[in-house]
Amino acid sequence: MSGDITFTDNKAPITIRNESSIRRPTVIGKLIEIIATNSATADDLRREPADIEVKIKLNDLKRSKRYLIDYRGESLLVDDSIKELNRNIMNGDRKLKRQMKDFYTDSLCKYSIEINPFDLNKLRENSDNIVEDVAHATMVFVKNSSDLQDGYFEEDIVFGVNLIVGYSIVECIVMENPHDHN
Repeated sequence: MSGDITFTDNKAPITIRNESSIRRPTVIGKLIEIIATNSATADDLRREPADIEVKIKLNDLKRSKRYLIDYRGESLLVDDSIKELNRNIMNGDRKLKRQMKDFYTDSLCKYSIEINPFDLNKLRENSDNIVEDVAHATMVFVKNSSDLQDGYFEEDIVFGVNLIVGYSIVECIVMENPHDHN
């Protein structure tokens, strides 16, 4: 059974669906498989990592510094894990960066931050909220992943997400690169 329910003073309708579905192939699903197995050339997600303190200052990070502190302490673990990811998934690091960039772009849009030309002042006003949005989106994405089976503790997931967010900030996928804003 499915239906739409609208709550008073809500800005958009809320749809609640309670229906079972049968997995069927779709044209869109097939296209996504094709896109995923081909290499994208439009976005070059390789960036020159910035010094952490410079990055914190440029983006005016306060609460979100914790992600960079976690990453700094475990950067070798992350680097080795990225190498392992690339051994298991072709272009795994690029796919990870693309997903993190999508989370970042979604958050920029949420706060109506202009990208071209980039509104650095508005980014700074919302920088901690943007990082928290990215971390939250990453956590939801991971928790909905079929890759994580039983046996992983919540603390392991939180730790891993924190490191991935820190890595994405250092690699200038999330938040702005000081080299681009001289």
